[in-house]
Amino acid sequence: MEYKELVKSIPRPMREGLSENLMDILLEAKDGGNIPSSVAKMILYYWQRDQLASESGLTSLLRALVEADPMKTATVLDDFGLDEIKLAISPAEG
Repeated sequence: MEYKELVKSIPRPMREGLSENLMDILLEAKDGGNIPSSVAKMILYYWQRDQLASESGLTSLLRALVEADPMKTATVLDDFGLDEIKLAISPAEG
């Protein structure tokens, strides 16, 4: 799955609110230790520059949250009506 392609499908007016909600989840995630340090550094980089709502910032957030808290991430995506992205990041059940 290519996170960058998923993020491109998110309407620009929605990105700011989505990035704020995703960052809140990340800060509270119990499995935050599962996030690779390189991804955590990228998120910090974009956060410091107020660019989490950018394509690259959201890509990093999604990549991290799939590891840290996929259930809450799916809930937020559902709240924003991003069903296709929710389905794309959801682990296959089987």
